[in-house]
Amino acid sequence: CWYCGCHTTVALRDSPIASYLGVLHREIDIVAGHLRAPLDVRHVHFGGGTPTILEPGDFVSLVGLLRRRFALHKEAEIAVEIDPRRLHPELTRALGEAGVTRASLGVQSFDPLVQQAINRVQSVEQTAAVVAGLRAAGIGGVNFDLIYGLPKQTLASCIDTVERCLEMRPERFSIFGYAHVPDFKKHQRRIAGADLPDGRARHEQAEAMAERLVDAGYVRIGLDHFARPEDEMARALGSGSLRRNFQGYTTDG
Repeated sequence: CWYCGCHTTVALRDSPIASYLGVLHREIDIVAGHLRAPLDVRHVHFGGGTPTILEPGDFVSLVGLLRRRFALHKEAEIAVEIDPRRLHPELTRALGEAGVTRASLGVQSFDPLVQQAINRVQSVEQTAAVVAGLRAAGIGGVNFDLIYGLPKQTLASCIDTVERCLEMRPERFSIFGYAHVPDFKKHQRRIAGADLPDGRARHEQAEAMAERLVDAGYVRIGLDHFARPEDEMARALGSGSLRRNFQGYTTDG
């Protein structure tokens, strides 16, 4: 994905993934071995890139190791970030078997022109099928990530993307602004600077998307997060127990 500003590595073979997974298992054992008592864990987050590149059995085994080596709370939130283009039914079932409670789906934009400009083509139907599969697997919390300020993005296409997302009724939304740093992220040089909306347009896009979500009944949390009123995050905002972290929020004090 040409818009990505994160540190990424493209794995063309399975061996680097298997090697990383083996090291991760050993690190879990080392950390657990140095604890005087099992660590009380209430949140587990599989983030960044595409953690669902793992084989179904490998993902289940990894979560099983965490459960054995640490004291996962019975109501612990286990979350995973997902590229809907890469999630297949077998892995969806494995996520449910592993006890995943929340899935964050990268949507960004449903505008075909924008998708071509950022090299991430993803249909509404594909995304809806993934959402249905996750919920059938018992994963009750679904988040959508959207982005404004992308190349060739317009106010109308931003609102249209939100409308299409609302049909799937995710529990939460995150709406972030695209950061164009081609000197730092060389793959972003494939995005033409002339195709990017200016500062005023970016602001209008962000606020229009936010207003549509609020009109649909979502609670606005900070600048970039939105949750349905019955969602734990919205309830925590009302009770004063919500805390900001690196790239989101936690409902624990």
